[in-house]
Amino acid sequence: MQAEKTRSSVVAKILGNQEDEPRDAMKDVRPAMPTPMLDVVFKSGSIVSFAYAYLTRVDFDPAGRLDLHFGDDVVVIEGRNLANIRQKLRLHRASEIQEGVEAEDVLKPEGTAHVERIQIVNEKEATGGLPRNDGAKHKGVER
Repeated sequence: MQAEKTRSSVVAKILGNQEDEPRDAMKDVRPAMPTPMLDVVFKSGSIVSFAYAYLTRVDFDPAGRLDLHFGDDVVVIEGRNLANIRQKLRLHRASEIQEGVEAEDVLKPEGTAHVERIQIVNEKEATGGLPRNDGAKHKGVER
């Protein structure tokens, strides 16, 4: 009988107040839910949203360029330290990418990501109208 009381009080301590349980459970779930769309925010304040469902490829150049392929559109992102942004995009965790201004760039620490420029072009403009051939990156693949 004593063991049963001890167990139930331990369980009660672990579970705590269960009145707010559904709300707390939803808070725990939200971060795990993927973001359905990516907002591309320009310096001017205009925003273009793309559905992650149409993100077919992310090209990353460590020199400071990301190409996001959404159907016939390519979002070209230029900046510095973009590896962390690439990782968030790959996992559909980024809700927005914002084009920065020079003043922000100067204030940010050296290792922090900064987006200098964003362009939206169509696939033909991005590849110069030629079929894509990545050479050694994708052996034998002609795109």
